[in-house]
Amino acid sequence: MLKKSPSGSLCPYYYRGGELHPLHYGSYHDDMDKLSRVIDAEEVFILSTSSPGGRHVWIDLYENNFTDSMIIKLSQHIVNISPKVSKMALVGCSKKVFNKIIKQLYDMDCNLAGQIKLFDDPEISKDWLVGRTCSKGWER
Repeated sequence: MLKKSPSGSLCPYYYRGGELHPLHYGSYHDDMDKLSRVIDAEEVFILSTSSPGGRHVWIDLYENNFTDSMIIKLSQHIVNISPKVSKMALVGCSKKVFNKIIKQLYDMDCNLAGQIKLFDDPEISKDWLVGRTCSKGWER
């Protein structure tokens, strides 16, 4: 039986010979309380499971109206799971939200901050995560 994470994604998710851990945090619109509960459950799931070599995490952030407090919560979540993560792609948020998250991560001394990229295209982000080369211009 296939295992699903609390955000509803297959875990692990196999893609082009690599393994990803997708986090579906998109389509919560203004419901930051519900998104917060999913983030908390996903964090417990990630921290309680092993992944040799660290996870390649893909985060879907489409269709959310992020508040400043949710940006802080998401940033703290990334810090908390960072020991289990080697690379991360964020997909579907604005450049402004991405920059706020990255600034928070640097302020929190998160070592993962330099291993996170923002993408417009989910397939291109997955290619990057599994080590397929991409030309400039694929990411934002």
